[in-house]
Order: sequence, then structure tokens, then C-alpha cells
Amino acid sequence: MSQLESLRLRFDREAVTTKLKLIGYLRSRGMKTCSDLLTYHELLCFLRAYPDSRRLLNIVEQELRGFGRRVHFLLHEDKSAAALTDTGIVNTAVEHPFSLELTRLLLKQSPKTLEIDWVNSDEEETGKLMEILPLLVAWQENDIIDNDDDLTARAFLRRARPKTARSDLETLVKMLTTSNLPPEIQRHLFESAEIQSRWNLRDSPASRTLARATGGRLFFQTEPLRPRSRDLRTEILSAPTRLQHLTIRDGETAVRLVNEVLAVRSRELFCITFADPAEVYMVEPGRGVKIYLFGSRPEVRLPLEANFGALLVRNGMPIGYGVAACLFERVEIAINVFPTFRAGESPFIIEQFFKTFYHHFGSRVFVVRSRQMGDGDDEPIQAGSFWFYYKLGFRAVRPAIRALAEQEYRRIVRNPEHRSTVAMLRRLSKSDVFLHIDPQQMKKLDELSVARLGYAVTNAIVARFEGNRVAAAGQSVRSQAKILKLTDYPSWTEDEMNAFLRLGPLLTAIPEIRNWNRSEKEALGQLIRAKGKPLERQFVLQSIKHTEFRKALERSAKRTKGSAT
Repeated sequence: MSQLESLRLRFDREAVTTKLKLIGYLRSRGMKTCSDLLTYHELLCFLRAYPDSRRLLNIVEQELRGFGRRVHFLLHEDKSAAALTDTGIVNTAVEHPFSLELTRLLLKQSPKTLEIDWVNSDEEETGKLMEILPLLVAWQENDIIDNDDDLTARAFLRRARPKTARSDLETLVKMLTTSNLPPEIQRHLFESAEIQSRWNLRDSPASRTLARATGGRLFFQTEPLRPRSRDLRTEILSAPTRLQHLTIRDGETAVRLVNEVLAVRSRELFCITFADPAEVYMVEPGRGVKIYLFGSRPEVRLPLEANFGALLVRNGMPIGYGVAACLFERVEIAINVFPTFRAGESPFIIEQFFKTFYHHFGSRVFVVRSRQMGDGDDEPIQAGSFWFYYKLGFRAVRPAIRALAEQEYRRIVRNPEHRSTVAMLRRLSKSDVFLHIDPQQMKKLDELSVARLGYAVTNAIVARFEGNRVAAAGQSVRSQAKILKLTDYPSWTEDEMNAFLRLGPLLTAIPEIRNWNRSEKEALGQLIRAKGKPLERQFVLQSIKHTEFRKALERSAKRTKGSAT
């Protein structure tokens, strides 16, 4: 395996032949420790994403398809094999407190494999579950909870299980779903109960071992890995790759896949959990790469920002994920290539991600938050995220950190053997970084503060509506409809009206709107409605065109204090 590890990034004829021989040898050998099993699994996954030939691809795929037998054998032979829990490998288990929405999705796909983890749940956790049951049962059933001192949450769910439910977890979810409580309250109750789930990945196609995105042209790596572009801006500005809007059926498949890809790694992102199958896009920039982009369902969209989740795939193998938050021409990017695949063509894939948002979402300013540099998270420190983005042309927003980075970079240039210490990387991580497509705009980042806009809304609600937020939303809609001459707004769809209700209080906090000309008001009315349309990408593109709206928001943010005090 050490030999195979040393050859995985080589694609010359000798390496190709030797890799086949090594895998042929390993196929007939058992793995006696968890460490060996994990190492072999990750090597196979990398080679599956970066095969050098059809023959290697086939033999690696066969090994992964049969990997469950290796896991099964080790789990029975080695008591320490419990360490494989939460690895996401086939025939292991994932133990995690999934959200209600993700639990619903997983139960829909794998109802018999997901259950409440009663074995590892302590008395405090099961007690929290008992606390929410009175809100979910029939009125007379509360007498059971109040008077049976020996009752446990597990015992009640077993008795309450209908014939159609296959687990205690499915019973609880059904009770929440049919409770007539608002979706937000259902989610809050589920999360407050801190329910630990156990997901059995026995022969599971959702496991890291077997998960695949189907379709697309395979790319065989017969040449050295493609390095980072010399000039990121030139790459971004080059001819765009076509953005394909998937059918709802294909969108549903992609939404299921991305959620499973994250769930087996005990991860969850709001904009991916609530991804809308009706708004899923895909680009194929070549080299076996696919980038899926997911719009959010209308009911969870933010008033101004538009969040898009992402799944990164190479040769059908999921290799990473990301998030992009669009606000006018700014896009806030967070990308995570899984550790197994970081030694591959990560720069090319990330560059194509930026390029997609430039050409198809109108993005001109790319921002990466400090946490992605390692501020409060050691994983980006270990991955060298700061220098990765620095070499792409990103610069720190904070002047002091920017000067420190330039000083440290000069040390590296003078002495190629120099390596930044962990302490230095932590200091460098204390700032967001950005790249403007126009090099002349790199002196500083003037970013619209959505937090200050939030405070502007709070101030307006307190001053005009005595803190009544329901009244504020309703009155704001009526007053703005009059100002913008939206006479047809009562006939808007529910999603369009929700968008208006959420944005209305902010518009009320911007008095200059009433002085706009007719075309500016019409454009704002169309923009409000676009937020509730099926494709939020259209809202992003329309908002960029409304420069007066952006300027009004910037003025409002500047005249609003940035803290609660």
C-alpha cells in the first residue's frame, strides 16, 4: 500500500503497469487492522476518481463493489473495528443527530436502515424527547405521560408505531408531520430533543464506497495532473462552459445524492438540506468533472442573499461540496474538497467553480470567509488553505493581515525551503480574503453589510410598529405596493407573497424609494416577485441590474449603527 500511495499521482507507463500489479496483489490479501482497511479504501477511492486507464477503473470499481466483505470480516475478527463507525464506508454505521428535514429525506430513501440510537443515548437525551411528546400526542394520551412513572420515550414510540412505520424514528417523524404544528416549530422541537440517529450502511449505495453520480464522459489521466492556472482572472474570463438546467426528475436524483454524500460524513448544510429539485444546474468543464449547483426552496430563501449549494464530482465519484451566497455582484464562496482527493486537480475544479459564477450568475467579487482560512477550524490550517487562495490572487480584507501575508510571502520567495508555522497560519486566518475580477479594485473590499440592514429593520419596527413584527410585515407590503404601484400583488403566488412579506420591512426602512422614477420602481417590483419565482438565479441576475436599489441599501447600511447598542 505504501508503494501504491507513492504511485497514485504518477501516470507514466511504468506507474500504470505497477499500479495494476499492486492492486492485483492486494485483492487477494485480507486487511488485518482498521488502519490498513481505511488506507486501502482511500487509495481505491482516489484511483476511482483519477484512473489512468479503463482497465484500472474496472479493477478499482470491482474492489470497491466488494469492499463490504472486507468490512464484514474485520468487524467480526477485530473488536477494535468499532473505530470504523462514522467513516461512511459500506457496511459500517453513522451515528449523528441529523436535522428533521434530512431525517425525512434519509427515511424516504432508506426507511429500514435509520433508527434512534437508543444504545448510545443517555438518560438526559431520552428525557428531552419525553419533554416534546405532550405537544405531539392526543389530549387524552397526556394522561399516560403524566401518570405512568415507568414510561419511557422508547416504550411509548413502540406502542404508538403504526403498521406503515418501520422504526421508532419514523414513528416520531410521522407524529411531528401530522401534528398541525408549523414546520419551523416541528424542526425546533426535533432539534431540541437532540435525537441521535444510527444509520446502518449495510450494502448501502449511499456509502462513500459506493456513491456515484451517473452519466457524463469518463476522463482517463494519461498525463501529469493539471496545475493551478498562472492567472486565475484569465481562466475565469475564458469562454464559458454551458450551464445545464436539469429536469425535476434528474434534480431529485441530484438532491438525494448530495444530501447522502454529506450525511455519511456527518455533515449537513441548510441550503443543501433544503435544496429545490426544480432548480438544479450542472456544468461539465471537462477532465471528467461535473459541478452540480442547487437553488433553495422558496420557503427558506433569505430576503436579499441567494444561497446555492454545490456538489463536486470527478468521473462519477463525489469529491467535495460547496456553498455560494450571492448578493448583487459579490459571491461568498466556501469549498471543501474531501481530504482523500485534495492531491488531485483541486485547483482546476475550484477555478471552474469561480468561472461558473462569473459567467452564469454575474459575480465579479469573490469572497472567502476567515473560517475557510482556518479561523476557529484547524482543517483549513492543515490543508494550507490560506496560501492556496493567496497564490490564486486572493488578498486579505484586513490591512494588517494583508501586510503580514506579504511579509511572510517575501520570506518564502527568498527561501523556498521556508514553511509557515501553524502559529503564523492561524494569524493569517484572522481575515476574510477576496478577489475582484478587476485588478484595479483590489485595494480594499467595500462589502454591503447585511447585518446593518437587519438593524435598520429592527429600528424601523421599533419606531413605527412598536415592536409588532407581524404588523410591520403586513403594513410594509401594503405601503410598498402603493408606492411601487403593484396593483396586482393580491393575485401573486404564495411564494411571491412570502418574498414580499420578508423584504417589505427592509423597503420601508429605505424612504428614498418613493422618490425613484417609474422604471426604477417597476424594476424593484419585478425584483421582489422574482425572489418567489421557481428559479432564484433569475433574482440574482435581476438584482445586479438594479444599481439604484443596491446604492440605496448601501446608504441605509452606512447610516445604521452596526451593533445592538
